[in-house]
Amino acid sequence: MRKLFAVSSVLTLCLALCACGNAEGNVNNSSQSSVSVTDAAETDTAPVTSSADTPDSDTIEISDAQELVSFAKSVTDGSMNGFAGKTVLLTADIDCSGVEWTPIGTMDLDDMNNYSCMFQGVFDGQGHTISNVSFDSDYPVCGVGIIGMNLGEVKNLTAENISIHCTDTYSMAVGGVVGYNMGEIHDVTLTGKNEIAAVNAIGGITGGSTNHVHDCSVDGTTIRVLGDNDFSDGRIIQCDIAECGGLIIGGSFSGTMENCSAKGKIIAEGNEPVGLGGIAGCLEMMDSVINCSADVEISSPMGGHAVGGLCGYSGTHSVGDIALATEGVQSSEYPGIIKNCDVKVKMNVPGATHVGGLIGTGLFYYGEETAFRIVDCSVNGEIIGAVTPGAVAGRAENSIIDSCDASVTLDGNPLNDTIGKTDKMYESADQDGGEDPAEDKPAA
Repeated sequence: MRKLFAVSSVLTLCLALCACGNAEGNVNNSSQSSVSVTDAAETDTAPVTSSADTPDSDTIEISDAQELVSFAKSVTDGSMNGFAGKTVLLTADIDCSGVEWTPIGTMDLDDMNNYSCMFQGVFDGQGHTISNVSFDSDYPVCGVGIIGMNLGEVKNLTAENISIHCTDTYSMAVGGVVGYNMGEIHDVTLTGKNEIAAVNAIGGITGGSTNHVHDCSVDGTTIRVLGDNDFSDGRIIQCDIAECGGLIIGGSFSGTMENCSAKGKIIAEGNEPVGLGGIAGCLEMMDSVINCSADVEISSPMGGHAVGGLCGYSGTHSVGDIALATEGVQSSEYPGIIKNCDVKVKMNVPGATHVGGLIGTGLFYYGEETAFRIVDCSVNGEIIGAVTPGAVAGRAENSIIDSCDASVTLDGNPLNDTIGKTDKMYESADQDGGEDPAEDKPAA
């Protein structure tokens, strides 16, 4: 199989930028004085003026769709250095019906070290709602949402009736609120009728994440995972097509997650998708997932791998800095903690492997399978059509299940196996030295 960007690579592509953004003061709650976006932009197409014109203004106030669009453009064009050190306040609910949406912040694909066009400040919704955002794209995109690329803090915001469709094969990091999160997201709600569709790392709150997500909730949301995979050579290898769909996070590589809840649907439309889960498709190299819940229906009529009611695949490596040089990621907890999480799930996944009521599997990554520790969790659900699933985990090499109350059926009959019986690994595309672990492992 041709090696594409692995999700881990994509989701850590700009980690080095985080340090730069933090050095600029990307999270700053101070508000010495304020300026309205309309004070800084003469028309709805003009960018916010330079901070030199408003030297004492640490706070930007936004009250309507015109101001929000102007603000988005001033982030994306790089003219305001991502509003590093600034706090953006919503002062009213904002209806974006009929607005041609431009995500707040983007990735400069010609210069990955250019973080000036990514949002780096504090975006505080103050309890207000942004509604009826629509964005469709049939060309390659990375980082799409209300906020496309976040290096700062997004908080106290409700998003409602969000429709995002990115259909190109190489579209990735697509979320209802944030496309790609490298900062912090908390106290954010996605409600109403929402549909987020893309190929790689598709989530309700955020498509991709490498940092902290907590106290978020999703309801009334459908995640559509597009594209087709081909594993006819017998190996199941992480790829950038039909990968990572979840109601809170699409795909996360490192970070933590607490106090999140989700209700909705995950629908995979193509052949053999990988990484589908109620809270997240992927929570790889994430130290802890605590106090999270999901009520989810997962449908993948053309098979799939790494599917779980909570997350598709998860776990940490025994060497905490194994990905430090290559990905900029370091974990501190082994195995990764999954604690006090509750799941209600219905899966229709004929022919799918590595399927678990709570967690699908770990990931073979640089010489070993990542591992998780499940503590005080519960799962209630039904699985239809999966191959050797487990009531708790589809595969759990090196992992620990301390306590999990599981009541799960397989094709209408009680599923008594806590862990599935597959011998085939789910592999990362990022392996050391071109090794072929399939030579040492029999197929299921």
